[in-house]
Amino acid sequence: MTTWEKEQLDIQYLYRVENAWQFRFGERTENYHTKSFADSGRHSDASLEEARKYRNDFFKAHPELLSGRPPFRIQLPRNNRTGILGVNYSETTLPSGTIARGWQMTCPRPGSVEPVTARFSVRKFGETQALMMAVQARRDATLEIIRAEESPVAAKPLQRLIDEYDDIIAELKDSLEKDDKSELLSIIQEARLDATSKQVQIQMRLGHHRFRRLVIGRWQGCCAVTGVDILVDAAHIKPWRIASNFDRINPYNGIALSSLYHRAFDLGYISFGDDGSILVSEKYRERLLRMGMNLSVKISGLTDDHQLYLDHHRKHLFQDHKKPVSRPPISAGAALPPSPSSPP
Repeated sequence: MTTWEKEQLDIQYLYRVENAWQFRFGERTENYHTKSFADSGRHSDASLEEARKYRNDFFKAHPELLSGRPPFRIQLPRNNRTGILGVNYSETTLPSGTIARGWQMTCPRPGSVEPVTARFSVRKFGETQALMMAVQARRDATLEIIRAEESPVAAKPLQRLIDEYDDIIAELKDSLEKDDKSELLSIIQEARLDATSKQVQIQMRLGHHRFRRLVIGRWQGCCAVTGVDILVDAAHIKPWRIASNFDRINPYNGIALSSLYHRAFDLGYISFGDDGSILVSEKYRERLLRMGMNLSVKISGLTDDHQLYLDHHRKHLFQDHKKPVSRPPISAGAALPPSPSSPP
């Protein structure tokens, strides 16, 4: 797993070992420190969250161990009500008595004490689009800071912030295209939640978009089977419904597949070997061939990190996985069942 992917999954300095998550820092140096957090009958998500908290508290207590700081705080300020850094909702009463509602963004400006600001009217653009435009404006303003930042280390947290804005924009755009009420917007507008709780729920909601971005990026935007860059989606190897929160967004639990292969993979009509060779259910082979699927292909791009998930798919989802067949005992004198070659 690359350093960038670890940052996306928020597991920098965290490692999955047998039945535990482990924090390690400064190996082979005088600053070496490690601590393990066992599952101990709990779900692995619980031990992961415990390890994350320990890591964050460790670096908060020892800030000198991490060089480079972002040019501004990336924690939510106390006056934030949305759970999105730099984006807030506003209402202004006009002289006519009309209330002007809008979404606005504020962002530091490189080389200036005056921030960049922008406001988007709900009346003009609609609730979801006005929010999306405010997030887009904040994203673009943050990108300008990255371009002006001289320290690559200090710019890393800002790049993660850009990725988060991209996920939010993708979620809101999906809602607009489907003409649905945005679940993300419902979280942001929930008055009973504080900003930190909203931020946690937003991150959970954005997991699918983050997973899709990471998986499709790993295959350069193309289907792993066909190599074509249209109608491509991120297929979960271990299904969402039974995966842990971490596995749901782990890019190694996914393969970029075009629609037809994605559906066949989800249904277990096909699977993949550790070497990338396609495995086909004999029950569906002829029909899949008639649909134009290439059933002799061998995909590339799989790593050791994919193997655990692929093994699960082959054992539990692939329809040709061999399972022991239980047969009723044959009583004495009973006729034997005909062999496959015997006439009826």
